[in-house]
Amino acid sequence: MEQLLKELEKEFNSRFITRGDIIDQYSSSPYLVSPVLSKMGKRILGVVVAEDVEDVRNLLNFCDMHRVPLLARGAGTSTIGQVLPIVPSIVLDIQKLNKTLEYDKYLRISPGVKVLTALNYLRKRGKELQVYPSSFYISTLGGYIAGGDVGIGSYQYGYHFDHDGVRRLTVMGTTGTYELQGKETLAVSQAAGTTGIITEAELSVVDYEDWKDQLIRVDEIGEVVKLLKNLEEDRPKIRRITIEDYETLSLVARGRVIPGRWNVIVSSTKSLGEEVDMRFLDELAFAAIYVTMSKLTGFSRYFYEVRLLSLESFLKVVSQVKRALGPKVLIHGDVMTLRGETIIYTVFISERENFEVIDSIMLREGIPFEIHSLVVNDRVDEEFRLELMKKYKQIVDPHHILNPGKLRT
Repeated sequence: MEQLLKELEKEFNSRFITRGDIIDQYSSSPYLVSPVLSKMGKRILGVVVAEDVEDVRNLLNFCDMHRVPLLARGAGTSTIGQVLPIVPSIVLDIQKLNKTLEYDKYLRISPGVKVLTALNYLRKRGKELQVYPSSFYISTLGGYIAGGDVGIGSYQYGYHFDHDGVRRLTVMGTTGTYELQGKETLAVSQAAGTTGIITEAELSVVDYEDWKDQLIRVDEIGEVVKLLKNLEEDRPKIRRITIEDYETLSLVARGRVIPGRWNVIVSSTKSLGEEVDMRFLDELAFAAIYVTMSKLTGFSRYFYEVRLLSLESFLKVVSQVKRALGPKVLIHGDVMTLRGETIIYTVFISERENFEVIDSIMLREGIPFEIHSLVVNDRVDEEFRLELMKKYKQIVDPHHILNPGKLRT
């Protein structure tokens, strides 16, 4: 291995880094707060900071030739372990691949472009991304395409790759460079870099509108579900919907708003509730809630689980969980649209020991999902997408060096 590292240093010069502090930094996933996943990381071998696409190609060839695991990484903002090395690997940092940012009907980008940079660029032109992550202020678009699925805008458009959100991808694998369009891009979106390294993408955009954050307070969870059913007819006018119980909103709002027992926060161009200053709302959206609440709760054994619940299941499950645990469990929900159905990305946060109760309720209701898994197969909820990923894995990376262990084939 020492000889291989010397060859990498000779090939990439100062772009190959093995300093101890850098090794420590890239061997972890800083926004990974799962107490299960965070124990699975391995120490990496070194980091190549790519300056251009040729660096990506050369590193792929080198690692494939020597059968060295390779893990591509953007800003490292994943909360579910896509960039956590589970075998000793070379990390490819793609953040300097940020030179392309062009809009002409669609947005063309390099993978290292920050989501916030792209949003600022688009908004000057009266546009924005269809869906973007709650970590938009720090994450890269390449990382989001490869590892993410939901985000701000999911109530209107579902997953970021639905509704032609990702139109085209240029992907590099150990066997060459591939141009994927339309449905083929689903082989790479959410695949955690296991099916190739993105070097360019073309994304759909929508008109930017002045969404107003509004708070609707209700007393019972049944009223929450009834309200969500009524809001479906206004879906085109609603950018996002978030649900918080009293305990969750109290912790995050810190006196900035007065919470009700149940709180439905709606970003809409239509007048639906009390207009409030919710600039802190991004602290709550989707996976950001894990990181935010890990810092704010007083739980000594902080733990969380996520379920994708229909309105009916949300009512059944959350009613039972709250009845059993009351304020000992915090409930957060992001409302999105999947295949035409309103689905709630429901987060349960509590002490670790309380999840025996929560999991027994889930089991009784027949609701499977595993957030504490590093494996892509446990997250992809459509069989045809998973089969497409497996197919392209064999084409693009036959020796399975790209982010190994993250896709079961």
